[in-house]
Amino acid sequence: QLDLLKHKDAQRRQLVAQVSHDLRTPLASIQGYIEALRMKQDTLGADERARLLDVALAESHRLGRLVEELFELAALDAREKQPKTEPFVVAELLHDVVQKHHPEAERTGVTLSIVSVSPARVLADIAMTERVLDNLISNAISHSPTGTEVTLSVAGREGGAEITVADAGPGIDNKDLEHVFEPFYQAADASRSGHVGLGLAIARDIVAAHDGLIAAEAGERGGLRVTVRLPVFFGGG
Repeated sequence: QLDLLKHKDAQRRQLVAQVSHDLRTPLASIQGYIEALRMKQDTLGADERARLLDVALAESHRLGRLVEELFELAALDAREKQPKTEPFVVAELLHDVVQKHHPEAERTGVTLSIVSVSPARVLADIAMTERVLDNLISNAISHSPTGTEVTLSVAGREGGAEITVADAGPGIDNKDLEHVFEPFYQAADASRSGHVGLGLAIARDIVAAHDGLIAAEAGERGGLRVTVRLPVFFGGG
């Protein structure tokens, strides 16, 4: 128990340090651009002022998203956010979420493809399941080189439905796979550019709240393959 407490304390310290770093970076950028605007306001042209304001605004949005994710992760960890389950066809939700992410994929030159679907109905919280899909798809797009494909599928399994999201990015070493769902995970060899932030950690906690399973493995085409299993609905109607 003492070793476990020490490990938890070390994890907490590491998370606080990483959170501090990730909050400080966009905040410093915002301050820098605002200071530049103030100091050079009499000499900057309209186009340059607009550019500086656009960058500062983008960084403020980035900071806001990070703060929201931190609150979401804290609520999930404290079990303050519980799923309100209902039966639905998960493939229909997947199609809707993929349509939502098409513009993001097109901007980066990545193709989103649903390769196979099962009509299985799951018993889950629709909004929370959508959040999981959003995080997995966004993470796959962000780590996929231009001209590659992110593939998605839904398969029926005994007692569950499996959702798979696979990218063709640089992948992660096998020794790092078990850590990929940790907050602010960063591979030791930095084979995937940047860290994965909180998206996969939030997905992990949402799936756990549904008594489901989530796992990551090396994809057949390289890259990362993430599989989520949710309980199937066996009721009538």
